[in-house]
Amino acid sequence: MADLPVHKSGRYLTFRVARQDFAIRAEPVRGILPLHEIAAMQIPHPWLCGFAALGGKNFPVVDLGAKFDLPHGSRGREPFIIVIEARGRLVGFVADRVSEVIDVRQMDFRNNMVRGHGRPRKLLEPERVLTDAEWPSPWLRS
Repeated sequence: MADLPVHKSGRYLTFRVARQDFAIRAEPVRGILPLHEIAAMQIPHPWLCGFAALGGKNFPVVDLGAKFDLPHGSRGREPFIIVIEARGRLVGFVADRVSEVIDVRQMDFRNNMVRGHGRPRKLLEPERVLTDAEWPSPWLRS
């Protein structure tokens, strides 16, 4: 039971990946960068796009569609990198579109989704996207 995520009321950033809507706590968001800020590199995981930098710190950028094996959708007109701090490290997630920041109450959570505020959105737990074993190359670690 301790492995189940505990969702807290508060502010959540909503975004879209591969025609699916997601929400993530706004507190760990450190920035939103245009996708052209990414630097491609040879990476052994098909879901890692490359790296970007924020405040002089390099961080890996994850293609959530590939990581979660979502059906391929078209990129938005202006895809972005959502920069999150998780476990003391920065990581970026490619989003086809960043929507808005919403206030979520405890009663809005059901089955790992945020209900209300329009259509249901899947909750993304940044700490669970990249495990320590999946973290790319030692020079990217904080």
